[in-house]
Amino acid sequence: MKLKFGDCVLDLGARQLHRANQVVPLEPKMYELLEGLITRRPSVVTNNELDELLWPNVYVARTSLTRLVSELRAVLGDTPRDSRIIRTVYKAGYAFCADVTCLPSARALQATIEVLWMKQSVPLADGEHIAGRDADCSLLIDGTTVSRRHARLTVAHGAVLIEDLDSTNGTNVNGTRICGPTRLVPGDEFALGSEVVRVRLRSPSALTVKVDPARATRAELQRKK
Repeated sequence: MKLKFGDCVLDLGARQLHRANQVVPLEPKMYELLEGLITRRPSVVTNNELDELLWPNVYVARTSLTRLVSELRAVLGDTPRDSRIIRTVYKAGYAFCADVTCLPSARALQATIEVLWMKQSVPLADGEHIAGRDADCSLLIDGTTVSRRHARLTVAHGAVLIEDLDSTNGTNVNGTRICGPTRLVPGDEFALGSEVVRVRLRSPSALTVKVDPARATRAELQRKK
């Protein structure tokens, strides 16, 4: 998936940043910082969360994060005074504040990510999807342990990034509760509360299963009993 903001385009699948139609080289830490902020927009990502994302299990001075943010702002054409893209939250962290447009990907036509929940299959196109039990959610999971807006899924090139939206019962990926944006790939499972959802890749070329009319009629009659 490609995310456009200002004169920049961030290609999450290729892990590349384009500005004014030119590729802008990013060091790994700088890319991870940008990805972490843009995928959690407009929420504030705390300094501690960014430290854990960028330097897991390693102590670094606060100036390391400050310097990295300054370097990223320079690359994006942003400044602390204008804060058109990265907003500083005093003594708390940073937030991505620019307007973002999701650009369609040609690869999305080749294969489709879908999620399975209670024998229901829901295709997810490249882009952002809110999962929860609210009727306005693009991924409606109607369970009593699911919050109205439980999690956000960002789909790109056959992969999914999932983030919990401060839900009551949390989000688990493959049995482990997540505390920040987490990558999913086909075959993974995630749980919203106690509702388990599976991620899989479905090719448009897959054969359509023919339904036996007699069997379908019998199944319908059984449901009505």
